[in-house]
Amino acid sequence: MRRVVSNLAVRLVPVLLLVTLGTSLLVELLPGDPAVAILGPNATPDDYDNVRQELGLDQSAGSRYLSWLGGVVHGDFGRTLVPPVQDVADVIMSRLPVTLELTVLATLMALVLSVPIGLWSAYRLGGAFDRFTSTSAYAVISLPSFLLGLTLIFVAVLHPSALRGVTGALVAAGFIAVVGWVLNAKRNRAAPVRPVALAIALALCVLGALAVAFWPELPRQGYVRISTGGLLENLRSLFLPALTLALIETAQLSQILRNDAAVTLREDFVLAARAKGMPPVHILTKEVLRPSSFSLVTVAGISFGRLLGGTVIVETLFRLPGMGTLIVQSVATKDFAVLQASILLLAVIYVVVNALVDVSYAYLDPRVRRGAA
Repeated sequence: MRRVVSNLAVRLVPVLLLVTLGTSLLVELLPGDPAVAILGPNATPDDYDNVRQELGLDQSAGSRYLSWLGGVVHGDFGRTLVPPVQDVADVIMSRLPVTLELTVLATLMALVLSVPIGLWSAYRLGGAFDRFTSTSAYAVISLPSFLLGLTLIFVAVLHPSALRGVTGALVAAGFIAVVGWVLNAKRNRAAPVRPVALAIALALCVLGALAVAFWPELPRQGYVRISTGGLLENLRSLFLPALTLALIETAQLSQILRNDAAVTLREDFVLAARAKGMPPVHILTKEVLRPSSFSLVTVAGISFGRLLGGTVIVETLFRLPGMGTLIVQSVATKDFAVLQASILLLAVIYVVVNALVDVSYAYLDPRVRRGAA
């Protein structure tokens, strides 16, 4: 395990150097002049030259990059170029918690939804549940995030009473179907009720009833910090944007787990467990989930890193002051100090998360641990 961790740590440094160098080169290709963004379009050429000299913009791109990299090594990310002038680290630390919390919530929601969906779809491969979830997954994946977000806003914020009415009708129909299913099974011994399926149906009905009874009023836009409004208001402000991201990730992760679990279900050790009469819950959670999680963990780690820097559309739609909007603003003003530091920080988090994914392989499969020893 130590060898795996040390090898991953050695790979971090060149990757991060390439990221910073690539970002620096891309910044040089951006149109516009930071001096114009600072002074406006009506300043004199001498004023522009003075600002460029003060900021070091008159130096070569290589000199600026080395100077910035030397400051980063000593923990100094510089100051913003565009007013109000402040430390870049302070600007990033005011935005990073928003994006991190949104990404963590979306990833957790996606995993909570995708694991049971993927496992049960694989267990009932080709059945009604599998066909429904696969079709729904393809439909959700085809939707752009902004359209999905607007749909959730329209349904959950603008018309919550209609949503509660439809959910209540579905819950009532579900309870009636469950009761009829149980009564029919008692009369017809040839069609017994499966305990797992009955438990899932009852759980869905109960969750639906709780949603109807306690559905909160969700805000259209904005972000409430924990220090300002408390944890409940904070989660309420992030629920819809996190759900927007989570639904798309759930569609992908559930199909990945379904395909891997379907292969695992045909393995000899799983067939032996089924022959012994093990219940489906035991087979899926104890026998199938762990060996089928390699692709799930890998894609979840990649998705986590991608969401960190790719939530700009959702952040803009819900007016969240996160890293996505900060990067877009820094590109528009050519504030390369903020842009380089932001991308460097996101790259560090992305690489660390994927390194942890690699380390998790040793837990999922002891053969990886023994091979790296």
